[in-house]
Amino acid sequence: MNLSESTDVVDEVQSDWQKQRPDLDPEPMGVVLRIQALAKILGEQTAKKLQRFDLQWWQYDVLSTLRRRGAPFIMPATDLASSTMLTSGAMTNRIDRLEEERLVRRIKDENDGRRVLVQLTSTGLELIDSATEARFESATEALENLSRGQRESLSRLLRLVLTTQDD
Repeated sequence: MNLSESTDVVDEVQSDWQKQRPDLDPEPMGVVLRIQALAKILGEQTAKKLQRFDLQWWQYDVLSTLRRRGAPFIMPATDLASSTMLTSGAMTNRIDRLEEERLVRRIKDENDGRRVLVQLTSTGLELIDSATEARFESATEALENLSRGQRESLSRLLRLVLTTQDD
């Protein structure tokens, strides 16, 4: 199948708007709608893969953030909250729940008694390593119809769009 000739529902939306509001350029909306649709689809595909590990997205996010730090897989709770774009209260709640499942542990910072450090447990490390393999598999499957060059171009273009957005 020639992917450049395929159409999708967004083409129909653009066509409808072109007819109804010819004064508006539907091309940018096509890009945005496709990104939004892909975010939903890719999120659902990954969530399905994570179900095998009895993990929800938020759990994966926190555990993978700790895992990416490298051994000893530890970071201050405040940095963990910032890295996952959460408030400190929301992060406290998530840490509580992950600690109940013995996936992380809290450690008092020896240098600053007010600071709490969060560390992956051996159980958490084993789980996140397996789940991450599934996460990478999901990403690979989602882009299997694109060549390496196409993936690199798409990544560059999306990075450009992402880095030029206002907060």
